[in-house]
Amino acid sequence: MKDSVSRRRERFVGALLGSHVGDALGMPLEGFSRDRLQGSFGRVEGMMDSRLGIGTYTDDTQMMIGVAESLIDSKGFDGMDMAWRFIRNFDITRGYGPGTVQTLLRIRKGTQWNEASTAVFPKGSYGNGSAMRVAPVGLIFSGETAALAKMARETSMITHSHPLGICGAQLQAFAVGTAVELDPSIGVKDNRDRFLDALREFSVNLCDPFPERIDIIAEFMDSEPEDADIISKLGNNVVSVNSVPTAIYCALRHLDDFRAGVLAAVNLGGDTDTIGAMTGAILGAYNGVESIPVEWFDKLENRRKGRDYIISLAEKLYDLSGKV
Repeated sequence: MKDSVSRRRERFVGALLGSHVGDALGMPLEGFSRDRLQGSFGRVEGMMDSRLGIGTYTDDTQMMIGVAESLIDSKGFDGMDMAWRFIRNFDITRGYGPGTVQTLLRIRKGTQWNEASTAVFPKGSYGNGSAMRVAPVGLIFSGETAALAKMARETSMITHSHPLGICGAQLQAFAVGTAVELDPSIGVKDNRDRFLDALREFSVNLCDPFPERIDIIAEFMDSEPEDADIISKLGNNVVSVNSVPTAIYCALRHLDDFRAGVLAAVNLGGDTDTIGAMTGAILGAYNGVESIPVEWFDKLENRRKGRDYIISLAEKLYDLSGKV
């Protein structure tokens, strides 16, 4: 029988690998509307080949790796170090958005890490690019709400300084942190209720319309919404408020079933890789790495900075947690 330390460590691994899995599942479908996805593939039930090969990741996972590397080596947040991790890891074939590309180029040329984003977008970017990579923050600051919110904000500021971008990162980090703190032995219904209560309390301090989105998630838990209703009321695009709540809903709906949750996320269409990655991070944090189907785990990219490297980062984050 595994002790609590081993189980918690496996949940850290589950969160980071869960993000990789959701990212890889969603990559081939990115940008497909729900109707186009269904017309082309029916319902997606597993990993498909993609532009970089089956099981490969996008910028979502590559930037998450940069967040984890920087937190580990800096033993906390160092904005310039994290920005340069993003720059050194950067691979344009992974599918970076143009705003992030321009922001990183400015930093590379000498702009301060906390000024480059507004140099590209005067009001800051409100996309989900900082939420997709924030799982390591949620893990090491789980149970420390104020520190988690502050760290998520700072990591977001590098590329996404609009309030919606920041709040999306804070909410996703909180969801991952909450998931890793819950005790699955209590039962999925009670944990879902606890999760929702925590989300409501946390969202009070987030910008609108995030609190409203949490209320919609709660309403959906008492019904069986169609995919069209989920897309209409929560969204499935690259805007943080139209994707972070969607990922949280998919995770909550299938809290004890990693496979079902990430498949529900990617089958909505839209920004499938990112919504899949965020859903996978939450479900991996709750259920642990053993919940990832073996056939998906075995297909994950495992070259330099692939699956085994991500596992090592998760274990180092576990060792760091509670020490920063």
